[in-house]
Amino acid sequence: MKIYELIKEVIDLTGEFVKDRLDKDITIRSFANWLSKHLDDKVVTEEYEITGHSIEAELAAYIGRMSRYSNTYIKSALVDLPFATDMDFAFTAILHRSSSIGKTDLIRKMAYDKSSGMEVIKRLLKNEIIEQFQNPDDKRGKLLRLTKKGEENVIKAYSEAHKAAKMVSGCLTTDEQVALLRTLKKLDEFHLPIYLKEEKDLDTIIEKYSL
Repeated sequence: MKIYELIKEVIDLTGEFVKDRLDKDITIRSFANWLSKHLDDKVVTEEYEITGHSIEAELAAYIGRMSRYSNTYIKSALVDLPFATDMDFAFTAILHRSSSIGKTDLIRKMAYDKSSGMEVIKRLLKNEIIEQFQNPDDKRGKLLRLTKKGEENVIKAYSEAHKAAKMVSGCLTTDEQVALLRTLKKLDEFHLPIYLKEEKDLDTIIEKYSL
């Protein structure tokens, strides 16, 4: 029954499209472009199911939900490995690629809260996943690196984490994944400088960035 309902909806939409085009060319490509815009406009004007009051709030709510879904999948994937949280693995993966790095730089690479990041580092040190050593370029500072145990376990974790990542992408097509990645990168490029400056006052941020 659902397939007939879908066919009827496509026929109705095709009728709307033809009326909108009037004397303009009618092609499958122009219909696809029109349909994409039509559906986008519909999303913007429909009732917001989670927050109920604005598209900005709805976007923030969905991003938050996606973060929680992702964390759940990662925790399930790493259940048999010595990583207490998803951030334990994320910090370890950064160290695996960076060889060695300072505590503050590691936390900032993850765009993580400083106090929470320090707790992750303490836990990884205690569990002997990472170790700290004297910075050869700065005798007052110390760097972090993986232990042999940490390296072995992060390599084991990659294949399991890939399963979690596959779940996060869920039902998206390759084209949708590419489009979403572009959008998320654009948002990250906007937010990262704000995070790095550690500005906490939202009114100041909104005024500065003319939001």
